Amino acid sequence: MSRGLKWFSWTTAFGLYLILLMGALVTKTGSGKGCGNTWPFCNGEVFPTYATLQTWVEYSHRVVSGLVGLFVVILAVWAWKVFRQDRVVLWLAAASVFFVVLQGLLGAAAVVWGQSDAVLASHFGFSLMSLAACVLLVLYLEQKDKGDASPDRTVSTRYKYGVWGITVYTYLVVYTGAYVRHTGSSLGCGENFPGCDGHWLPDWTSLAGIHLLHRTAAYSLWLLVAGLVWVTVRFYRQHHELVRAAWFAWVFVTLQAATGIASVLTGIQLIIALLHTTVISIFFSVMCYLCMRVGMPWRHKPAVREEAMK
Repeated sequence: MSRGLKWFSWTTAFGLYLILLMGALVTKTGSGKGCGNTWPFCNGEVFPTYATLQTWVEYSHRVVSGLVGLFVVILAVWAWKVFRQDRVVLWLAAASVFFVVLQGLLGAAAVVWGQSDAVLASHFGFSLMSLAACVLLVLYLEQKDKGDASPDRTVSTRYKYGVWGITVYTYLVVYTGAYVRHTGSSLGCGENFPGCDGHWLPDWTSLAGIHLLHRTAAYSLWLLVAGLVWVTVRFYRQHHELVRAAWFAWVFVTLQAATGIASVLTGIQLIIALLHTTVISIFFSVMCYLCMRVGMPWRHKPAVREEAMK
């Protein structure tokens, strides 16, 4: 991979992370309607003549999203032209473009027509998918240069399904977190932890119930990742890349839990909320990387017997 493509790809990945961060800032500051109901312009103007803080937060998010979206398209075309025969490059490039366009269209629809909280929560998830696809593209291209881009086919099919299952579950947990934010349930349990302001079996449609559902999902995710680390170290200690990625996943899922707890105890301070978003982005990308390293369980048969996991 050329040095220019390498630096441009990492710049694009950082830009996608910036979109996630600015999107969280828009939601946190209530700036979704900072430009009224017009898109792509702000209150019908290219450069708003009258602007509040919410206007600048929303409009800067739009500008950065548009610029980074262009970067994603350029990166996808560039990588495809250089590695035209590589199907993985094609799929990752296409996925990064698809999800960045999808999240942009969803954001535009929310501004012009409005959307339910359930739909708005998916906006963050699509942005996260675009970031993960771009990061995987960068890592894959770098590993391809080193001749180490092929999936590890010596792990069992059950292990592969476990990695993919936890990754899918991670996405669902992220969605519940975004739903908490969009429904205003971030303090649904008050500033209490581990309790929930006296609620143990609340109405799951209430603010406390929505918040507690996300907490429960996050607890179980931490346990699943801890189990993944144990299995990886126990059965695949010699697979250094898998062991390293599994430990990274556990560190960041722990940091995710810690920043989530800190958000509650501090009354959802902005800097902690943005840090929480950062940790989620890294953690999900690490899980997607593990999926890429083990390969698709429904397409690749392991080269060793399943008894390795018994």
